[in-house]
Amino acid sequence: MTDELIGKTIGGYEILELIGRGGMATVYRAQQVSMKRVVAVKVLPKQYIHDDTYIQRFHQEVKIVSQLEHRNIVPVYDYGEYEGQPYIVMRYMSAGSVDDLIAGGALEIETIISILEQVAPALDYAHSKNVLHRDLKPSNILLDDDGGAYLTDFGIARILSEQSAGITTQGVVGTPSYMSPEQAQGLPLDSRSDVYALGVMLFEMATGRRPFESDTPYSIAVMQVTTPPPQPRQFNPTLSLAVEEVILKALKKKREERYPHAVGLAEALKRATNQPVTSIHDTQPAMIRPPLRPAEAPPPSPQPMMVVPQIAYTPPPPSQSMPASAVSSYMRRRRPRRSNAWMNAGVGALLGCGVLVVLAIVGMLIIGALTQSSTETVPTRTPRATSVEGVSLPTLDPVSRAARDTVVPAPTATPTPLPLTTPTLVPVGLRTAIPLSAAVRAIGGSLVYFAERGSATNLYHLDLSTGTETQLTFGTNVDAFPAVSPDGQQIAFQSDRDGDFDIYVMDLRGDNLRQITRNNVTDRLPAWSPDGAWLVFAADTRGDGQFDLYRVRADGSELQPVLRADDLRFSAPHWSPDGRRLVVSAGSSEDAGTWEIGLLDIAEATYTPLTDNGVKEWSPVFSPDGQFILFLTAGEADGAAAIARMSANGTDTQIVYDGPGYEWGAAYSPDGQYIAFTAMAGDREEIFVIPAAGGDALQVTSGGGQFAVWVPA
Repeated sequence: MTDELIGKTIGGYEILELIGRGGMATVYRAQQVSMKRVVAVKVLPKQYIHDDTYIQRFHQEVKIVSQLEHRNIVPVYDYGEYEGQPYIVMRYMSAGSVDDLIAGGALEIETIISILEQVAPALDYAHSKNVLHRDLKPSNILLDDDGGAYLTDFGIARILSEQSAGITTQGVVGTPSYMSPEQAQGLPLDSRSDVYALGVMLFEMATGRRPFESDTPYSIAVMQVTTPPPQPRQFNPTLSLAVEEVILKALKKKREERYPHAVGLAEALKRATNQPVTSIHDTQPAMIRPPLRPAEAPPPSPQPMMVVPQIAYTPPPPSQSMPASAVSSYMRRRRPRRSNAWMNAGVGALLGCGVLVVLAIVGMLIIGALTQSSTETVPTRTPRATSVEGVSLPTLDPVSRAARDTVVPAPTATPTPLPLTTPTLVPVGLRTAIPLSAAVRAIGGSLVYFAERGSATNLYHLDLSTGTETQLTFGTNVDAFPAVSPDGQQIAFQSDRDGDFDIYVMDLRGDNLRQITRNNVTDRLPAWSPDGAWLVFAADTRGDGQFDLYRVRADGSELQPVLRADDLRFSAPHWSPDGRRLVVSAGSSEDAGTWEIGLLDIAEATYTPLTDNGVKEWSPVFSPDGQFILFLTAGEADGAAAIARMSANGTDTQIVYDGPGYEWGAAYSPDGQYIAFTAMAGDREEIFVIPAAGGDALQVTSGGGQFAVWVPA
């Protein structure tokens, strides 16, 4: 929807300017004509007025806020319809959001306490009315000019019948960065789930970063379930131990170990800072608001890679990203600060992650030792400098951190192939017909992807011409991130079926399964060399989150290191069509905002950063002709991402597709004419296809799908 409403008067409100646009709503600053009062008007875009999911969420917010009258909950004045578009009139908050404050770094402890003292009672008040927020985050805490903090965006909140025994609900929706472990697993929720989200927000306010950051919403949710939070004081040493203990208690994986209510958390923080605690329990409204006016109900709705002998640093090219004018326009869309408060308040439901229901089974990040070994030289790089270090591929002692940091010389014997494993009594090729539009069928070809359905995450193959979907793997494990061999006959993927993620290969039909790596650390994101002889992948060799790159023969032999830096996390490697280069994402394991795209030139033995603009950019892939690199770019890790393209030398960056939410897993078709990617459709992630030059997205899957790759013809 364009800015067609600006200048118009709807329901007695003159629309003055656009202040935020997202997938679920567009928010305007407006003036109430009768009272000359400035308000915020949230309008459902026209393209969603026949979508039952969006309509229900819009009206759900109205229903909930009509029952919540609290001085620290953003008041709603009115609602109605204009030419079929529902709208909500809310108090206008001129000072932005807590998210805007955090953009400048960690907050002072006095500011944090002030915010919690206001928000915590409002949250407990909502709980007392049997309402769970389910999407509490800094962008949903709005501020006024006097330092007031207000809870908003109840679009995906759950209100329960008064017959309910407690505040419980089911369903996986929300923002992964702030989800409680039970929410990420789709388990019944109670008020302590919102307290966990408040704890994540407290961590972020105190440190300037979220406790868990990774490539995808799926990975972040896995970490919520399986990974202990980092120590806040490692990011902000000025925090006291007492404050750190309060934060970590709020982030306990078991809900019974957290604070029982939000005010308890706020009071504990005050005690930790030696401030007097007075009662801040408050479940009374600030004022009695007039009843809402009901709206009319809308309609329903080439050569194998050689080990690099050394790494030489090459500065980024002079023109490494989009032109200045394009950057300005793009950054206004991607990283707004003041207006982002209302945009995020309108789209809090967008990152509902129904794809996460099997995360409880993920036994991830088990610290251990690589048992394979090699005597090849490992190139080492430190930022902005050249550093070469020859070491053996380590065998690490998993007993202690000190022991893990000690490299044990690898044997000099020639590596032997890993034993191959073939499962027995595993069904192959469970087929289902799924409806595809004529436009999708006309594209032709086929895709392989993973999907979380039921109690497991498995791989699927879809023939776009016929709509035949074939399930390739079975069981309760997590099989994910497939890569199809250049001849289209084999699929490499990562799986946790032996307790941690290793690399596996099977035939396209799903049979002849072989385990390629076998160790006690995480191996992930395999990619084939153009000749099909090698697989390159990222491995957490040292068990510290600093992934290194390795290659291995497709039969599991000749495991060799490729690229390593003690201070960087390398991931998502992808070969150039000529087999001479690898494009990767690199950055700090502790700050996803530092991730950039880099190019390893194998022939020249150089590593060149291609992007360096302060915006998180990751998951690069070459176009089939090798002229372009497709990648993801995001200003904010909790829901803003776009698909971008640049020349292979890092110049001429362009946005290819920027939908309302989080796009990821982008891949070219074999002919380079189309791009498949993952995005939200309602409460579930699905596969979409767009023309490579950009255009409208066509939904492909309807039962869930992530990280699709094309099968070569």
